[in-house]
Amino acid sequence: MVSDHFMTPSAKFADILLPADNSLERCDVGVPWTGERYVVFGNRVVEPPFECRHEYWWLSRVAAKLGLVEKFTEGKTVEDWLREIVAEAREKDPDFPTYEELSQQGVYRKDPEEYVAFSEEIRDPAGHPFKTPSGKIEIFSPTLYEMNMPDTIPAVPRYIPAWEGPEDPLRARFPLQCIGPHAKRRTHSTFDETPWMEEAEPQRMWISTQDAVARGIVEESLAKVFNDRGALVIRAHLTQRIRPGVIAISQGAWYTPDEKGVCRRGCINVLTSQRPTPLAHGNAQHTILVEVERA
Repeated sequence: MVSDHFMTPSAKFADILLPADNSLERCDVGVPWTGERYVVFGNRVVEPPFECRHEYWWLSRVAAKLGLVEKFTEGKTVEDWLREIVAEAREKDPDFPTYEELSQQGVYRKDPEEYVAFSEEIRDPAGHPFKTPSGKIEIFSPTLYEMNMPDTIPAVPRYIPAWEGPEDPLRARFPLQCIGPHAKRRTHSTFDETPWMEEAEPQRMWISTQDAVARGIVEESLAKVFNDRGALVIRAHLTQRIRPGVIAISQGAWYTPDEKGVCRRGCINVLTSQRPTPLAHGNAQHTILVEVERA
């Protein structure tokens, strides 16, 4: 089952597809993840069209079928939950606006001046200690030490060779390091369905002129990028702005396989391993060894 806004590659695999409302079709409260202290209120601009529903709508009905609706919803609507969030914020900060005020002004900023990370800890280290066991900036991490994984998560920062990196024996078969940077034309995979964004930045593989010439690849020619996990076909952009031995394919392209399972859109996930990064358990999209040939 998939709940989504668009017919994404994931949605195409769904047996049950639930059309969801988007951020312009509901009210919500948002906070930044970068550390700045402000809150934004997203007002509903239009009603959700057709059968689009907020996830809370169908999750509540699933909870009712399971006999858990009162425990799940506590008898509250979406707006009730938003009002409770604002009320809790007002208990901690008397300057925080009411629900009605926040919905009118749209944003509440705690610090009117420019935000500087860790300024309180710097000015008053005793009164505002860091959130570490010692209350100070720590070079040695007891938390990481207790994980007892020194080969992958050392307690003291040091160089660790990346798997599928420059020192991996696999380079004998797949000599190019593929990295997956962000693109200007989308946020992760959002907006990849919009053809207009191709004008801003087309989905291309960056490859050094030196590596391209050695493989018979010219500007805008189709190239096949592959390893033991999968393959994709993508147009090439030759440039001196990437070092030899490295290629770049921006992450977020929608998986579009042909009849042989080869992605024709340039979805880097067909090349990545399911082995996550050691600490954050993220997608290892900068440690991919591949080979490239003219398609």
